[in-house]
Amino acid sequence: MRALVTGGSGFLGRQIVAALRMAGVEVAAPARRQADLLRDAGRQAAAAAGAELLVHAAWVTRPAEYWRSPDNVAWTAATIDLVRRFAAAGGRRAVLVGSCAEYDWASAAPGPWPESRPCRPQTPYGAAKLLAWTWLRGCGLSVANARVFWPVGLHEHPERLLPRLIRAAAGGPRLPVGPADLTRDLIDVRDAGAAVAALALSPVTGAVNIGAGQPVSLATLAALVAGPAPPPVRFGGRPLPQGEPLCMLPDTTRLRQEVGFTPRISLGRTLRDAAAHWQQPARAA
Repeated sequence: MRALVTGGSGFLGRQIVAALRMAGVEVAAPARRQADLLRDAGRQAAAAAGAELLVHAAWVTRPAEYWRSPDNVAWTAATIDLVRRFAAAGGRRAVLVGSCAEYDWASAAPGPWPESRPCRPQTPYGAAKLLAWTWLRGCGLSVANARVFWPVGLHEHPERLLPRLIRAAAGGPRLPVGPADLTRDLIDVRDAGAAVAALALSPVTGAVNIGAGQPVSLATLAALVAGPAPPPVRFGGRPLPQGEPLCMLPDTTRLRQEVGFTPRISLGRTLRDAAAHWQQPARAA
């Protein structure tokens, strides 16, 4: 099998590429300079890769910007055009790397969020992802939507939460963060990439949540990063973006039972590996 992976050099994309190659798949993962997907020629070049499988991980991902970036509109249009070209070139299966931002954050339903949860995005990012997925479902291919929750670990952008906590614990300034009881499902990005690859290589269609299935509060995460020292953070010093709920957890039943994937990397290992990565002088500077 030959697969085309967009965004293959990104935080999650590089792990998807690695997992597919480990499974024996021939992978084409063109860099942006080779195939800028926001340009017609780039999408044409990508679709001409002769792939049967498309995993679309490219999107706007700049921290603090992507939730509301106007680029989300351009990425929706580019995604639709790319999949059309991919199908016309003989592609058979397309997997969109989606987001928990597609769900209705304001729903009062308790517990982890199943894929049947209503989708009423509160951000342009979530709305753009959902629009792309809505179109994809009717494109005539075998399709799946990997709704990724909160990947963390190696190669994160330095302004994401975990690298900032690690730098603060290493002697940086006290860090203003959200409320102590903010709760998220954290999955090692290597597991997240392997999960998306497993979904892509399976016959499973529809939306599938990608997560570890283990809730972690911000207070717990900060304490784990700090070790025996007091966490160098100021809880409540950074308000949540409007509409973002305190608790966002995935129901991972479909991932485990239908795709057959179970995360393998513990949070402890994730934090140790990330700390070693960010404590290297060239990266901590």
